Amino acid sequence: MPTEHVKLGFLDRLRQMIGKQAPHTWARDVGIGKSTFDGIWNKGAQPQLRTLLKIAWKTDISLSWLLTGKGSSRITDNALAKPSKKTIAQHTKMKSYILTPSQSGVAIGDSTQGGINEQQVDFLAFTTTWITQEMKLDPEELALVIVQGDSMSPTLNPGDLLLFDRREKQISNDGIYVIQQDSNLIAKRLQRGLDGSVIVKNDNHAYETQILQSKEVNNLKIVGKVRWTGQRV
Repeated sequence: MPTEHVKLGFLDRLRQMIGKQAPHTWARDVGIGKSTFDGIWNKGAQPQLRTLLKIAWKTDISLSWLLTGKGSSRITDNALAKPSKKTIAQHTKMKSYILTPSQSGVAIGDSTQGGINEQQVDFLAFTTTWITQEMKLDPEELALVIVQGDSMSPTLNPGDLLLFDRREKQISNDGIYVIQQDSNLIAKRLQRGLDGSVIVKNDNHAYETQILQSKEVNNLKIVGKVRWTGQRV
């Protein structure tokens, strides 16, 4: 049966990834619970979103390769090789999931840091129901970036993952937005003033608040609005 073939293929790749290390030791190091791992390892269960997130954050294994067998097994070798949604559906039966790509070659951080961070993960899986029905988002307009810098701490911390909606390039209401400054992407809390100005806030009070006057607002390049954050534990 096709489903059984997919399960076996996934398990084969998982075994290859774990190598000679004791499977349950590997799972513990990654942060996967024993019962969850037993379901995957012994019963061929499809990993849940939280499990895929942990694998992505704790290893350099490409989830594209792990789920489909396509491309390089290492993220660093496969940063630009993203599978099409048609390929994902054919090889993994993941119709109940949406695969959201990370932004290649960018990071969320403080403009004073300079430089561009390399891509950390190639994509992550979110349930279709959660994205489209609960969050009311368009899967085609979503992207992920990784936080770098502490200007938005304690709300956003280095290593956190941000899911942002690229449709929202204007300040519809107060919130955390992704803005582009030179070659960096920066997450800031934006608030529109009554006089047409925009207040750029940092949740870390060690950083100063900036006020952009109405004539300066046109130079503000908003990439999208943050709709979800995932944190390392």
